Amino acid sequence: MEGAVSTIEILPEFEEGLYLIDNLKELDVIFLFDRSEGFDLKMHPRGDPDIPLAGVFGTRSPRRPNPLGPTRAKLLEVQGRTLKVEGLDALPATPGIDLKGVVGK
Repeated sequence: MEGAVSTIEILPEFEEGLYLIDNLKELDVIFLFDRSEGFDLKMHPRGDPDIPLAGVFGTRSPRRPNPLGPTRAKLLEVQGRTLKVEGLDALPATPGIDLKGVVGK
């Protein structure tokens, strides 16, 4: 969510994979929509019936055929296994699956 600051906790066994991550400005974060059930192929974005119907693949809806959620976040700080990021588009305690550094931007 734009402007929101969040933390990402990395499991101890993956901490070595954070080596030099603080050299990056942005991360692509892949997470699991663990609280979303089912999906709709068409919906009104943000649940607003005044907004025309759109296909799920053209929206940011968590109700998707695949429960993976990608988002880009600004990396603010690294402290051990904890990353502080801005703009993470996930609910608190959402399980993370992967991080990928954004390069060449």
